[in-house]
Amino acid sequence: MKREHLEKYLIDGLIIAGILLLALPFLKESIVSWQLRTSELTIATQLPTTIPEEETIQMPALGDVLAPQSATITGYGFVAIEAIEFQQPLLVGITNQQLLKGGVVMFPERLLKNSNFVVLGHHLGRQSLLFGQLLEAQVGMEVSVTYLEERQQYIIIDKKVVDESDLSVLTDDQTPKLTLITCPTPTRTEERYVLTAIPVEQATAGQSQNTATMGSTSQGARVLAQKQEMLWKQQSEKNWFLLFVILFIISGCLLGVHKLLKRSAP
Repeated sequence: MKREHLEKYLIDGLIIAGILLLALPFLKESIVSWQLRTSELTIATQLPTTIPEEETIQMPALGDVLAPQSATITGYGFVAIEAIEFQQPLLVGITNQQLLKGGVVMFPERLLKNSNFVVLGHHLGRQSLLFGQLLEAQVGMEVSVTYLEERQQYIIIDKKVVDESDLSVLTDDQTPKLTLITCPTPTRTEERYVLTAIPVEQATAGQSQNTATMGSTSQGARVLAQKQEMLWKQQSEKNWFLLFVILFIISGCLLGVHKLLKRSAP
């Protein structure tokens, strides 16, 4: 009798462990989306006096997303692609924790009007979370960027996958350009997915308005912050729904196995 119970517990444990292993990416995404949903987003127009020291970036493990998070996220602008309903806050300080909150500006001192403005973001799995949605972007789509007191409208001219050792995409040639970087897959990889965009007025030579010098008003920043919080809420609801489905599958598998064991018992 004890042996039968032991076998049943062992089978239950193997089933739960196997499904949880498959569900681990969803679990991480759900935790990240919940942390974002419960965070307060504030937008600053000046860089902090101290920027966090740069860390070696790695794919986040479950322990990383479970680490204590600040209840407040300080952003310095937004990057958005309206055509695919993508928007993320811009943060400074290349750390693993910052990358779980939005896009990180790799060179905070660079300005939109005369630099290669580079933003790095995580791809955790679900397209709607963090920078994974960038894989849906297409050449010709417009990208809006607000940073500190600047605002610029770009148009995507190129998308490609490069090796992580290819640093040419980071080079600043003193001409306005936007470079968005993430991973092409949600797993550990040595490749990087790169989107390149140029100012709209540069792509359309006849345009007279220079949007690079348009200051982003505090009211506009509040509207974008409210939209970001709404997006985080929607993403959180989707992730928790998927977790519920996974738990339902686990319960169904366990129930089915128990019925089979009961039928096969002498």
